[in-house]
Amino acid sequence: MTSASPDVTFIVRTSDDEERIGHTLSRVSRYLESQHLSAEILVADEGSGDNTVAVAVMLRRRIREIAVIHAAPGCGFRDACQRARGRVIVLADARTDAPLGPIGYALGRLREGLDVVALGGRYLVMRRTRAWRAFDALAGRRDPVAVEERFLRRAKQLGLGCTVTTRTRRRSWLRLLVAFRPRAPASRTGIADA
Repeated sequence: MTSASPDVTFIVRTSDDEERIGHTLSRVSRYLESQHLSAEILVADEGSGDNTVAVAVMLRRRIREIAVIHAAPGCGFRDACQRARGRVIVLADARTDAPLGPIGYALGRLREGLDVVALGGRYLVMRRTRAWRAFDALAGRRDPVAVEERFLRRAKQLGLGCTVTTRTRRRSWLRLLVAFRPRAPASRTGIADA
């Protein structure tokens, strides 16, 4: 799957994520293969004190596209973006369990001419050759929403075409589930029992 200039560079930022990095990298690899995309997967480790790096290195036997980059805390995304070779860069935190399907939507939006697509604080998808000037905005706190907002602000200042999808509306879905819960059967008088 690796080539001289891959279609996608998928960057996963980690810090003490040994319990989830194996699952995350396997999931990303399966998704990229299912989409028939050549890719490189960069693990941007921000000083893990556990076995995060060891797990990622062990997975290289099975997933050859993995490379590990060591970065200072808060600089993983920026440093990995500077090493990326793919035409498109996808940024994700190892701690997100969001579905990968919306990345296909983002790739479609990039094909339509946008430069950056933010997927609700979960993924940031961008054209490497257009967005490189905003990489400096990726350094900072680990909070994915803050990173997204900072990067989008910088990208817009540079005149890049950006869009943001709606954030995950878990609360809205819960309200809908509560609104449509089964009601008690109506009595013969037409008034529901309380």
